[in-house]
Amino acid sequence: MSKPNVCMVVNNLEVGGLEKVVLSLLDRLGDHGFDLSLICLDGEGRLFSEVKLPRSKCLVITKDLRPVLPGVKSDPEALLWIRRFFHQRSVDIVHVHNRAPLIFAGIAARMLRNRPVVLYSEHNQINRAKGFDRRKFGYYAYLADEMVAVSHDLKRILVDDVKVRAPVRVIHNGIDGTRFTRALNSGARGRIRAELGIGEQDFVFGCAVVHIEQKGLRYLIEAAPEALRRAPEARFVVAGDGPLRAELQQRAQAAGLGDRMIFPGYRSDVPDLVSAFDAYVLPSLWEGLPLALLEALALGKPIVASRVGGVPEIVEHGVDGFLVPPKDPGALADHLARVARDGELRERARTRSPAKFAEQFSLEAMVEAHVRLFDELVARRSGGEVQPRPRAQAAPAEAEPARPPASAPAAPAAAERA
Repeated sequence: MSKPNVCMVVNNLEVGGLEKVVLSLLDRLGDHGFDLSLICLDGEGRLFSEVKLPRSKCLVITKDLRPVLPGVKSDPEALLWIRRFFHQRSVDIVHVHNRAPLIFAGIAARMLRNRPVVLYSEHNQINRAKGFDRRKFGYYAYLADEMVAVSHDLKRILVDDVKVRAPVRVIHNGIDGTRFTRALNSGARGRIRAELGIGEQDFVFGCAVVHIEQKGLRYLIEAAPEALRRAPEARFVVAGDGPLRAELQQRAQAAGLGDRMIFPGYRSDVPDLVSAFDAYVLPSLWEGLPLALLEALALGKPIVASRVGGVPEIVEHGVDGFLVPPKDPGALADHLARVARDGELRERARTRSPAKFAEQFSLEAMVEAHVRLFDELVARRSGGEVQPRPRAQAAPAEAEPARPPASAPAAPAAAERA
């Protein structure tokens, strides 16, 4: 019997939580008897080099949206490329992540006689859709046979607000905690602090996120002067990159923060970096279930974060950190100072948070939940019953990184993300 074929479809693999989740699933699901493939709609992205699939199992295009009907933009050639890829690989499950992959892969799947199941994962894009855009998503949602929400908050939005017809289940994001355990035991804290010019007596609030509006970093900058007045030993490390990085650095300079707020840029050594923090701060305006906070939880760092989206499913206020209203620099400064002064809370986070992470947000838990779901979908598609699983066997590593075939025809020209 052939392995069930699961095809992941994303916009691309730029740096972000969604993309890291997809990479983790691609890395682990093969050990559970699935034949995996990947489609990127908008080029490769910075993390594409981490894909371990052979070239033949990857399709990388750059969709070119153009008018095809009054008020409708699409890329018919991209649809045909995707349809052919599904057909050639006899795909059983199309697992799409966010709206454009749902539209393109959902339509392409419906162009096949033996149609694969379309599974949609909502990471947090629906939070950006308001009014007419949210109603439009309700129509696109008809392309999905089943849905996954990464938080209970997102499930509530899909079911109660958007009123999707497909069944929705919650599968929390998960990360590989072993990388963070190694960082704690590697002595990285002292090395990273020395590299950044931070002393052991300094109290470091840090984050490592994409510098975009969603993350609310301007409110951290506005809160920092008051937090420093109340906790003069504080330092801030705002790692990552993105379209707002230069603007954020200018804001920090205008606020007189000087070397009290450091912008070290994109880091590939996130476990080591976060191990050097004393507390994690994430003043987001909206979220799904942020991987950044799972990283902090795995390392036992107390957290100060906005009470938005699925964040309260990670952080229990007053137990492993504090939750504050979004866009409220005053409340943020107050709770930053409280963390710096509350040794009891910091010790509680250090001892309890890693256990909470292992129980609720591990990579193994996320992968197992997807395996159970995929088994159900494959059985439903074939009209059979879910079969008991043998113990997973680790698959041999693919030596060759994923690249599109050199002989592949040129992909369509670049265009805006749908």
